[in-house]
Amino acid sequence: MTLSGYVVAVLTGLNRWEKGNGGRHAFPDAVLAGYVTDLATPVKHLTAPQRAGRDIADLLLGTRLPSRSSGAIAYVPTHSSSAN
Repeated sequence: MTLSGYVVAVLTGLNRWEKGNGGRHAFPDAVLAGYVTDLATPVKHLTAPQRAGRDIADLLLGTRLPSRSSGAIAYVPTHSSSAN
């Protein structure tokens, strides 16, 4: 997830989603891989249980990426996937 183009959180396990009432989606397998607590001097917190998730979060957190937004928080896809 990005905030004003900066990666502030990394979620993994988004391959499967469920559509709920009202058009919202849930990601039952999602894992918070990491997040930052400060953008001026990014402090990374790597939280993924698997090393691969922590490595991805460490690489992306605090960087600036183009993203898709429908509000204040935007998402950066890593690849195309389809709903199950």
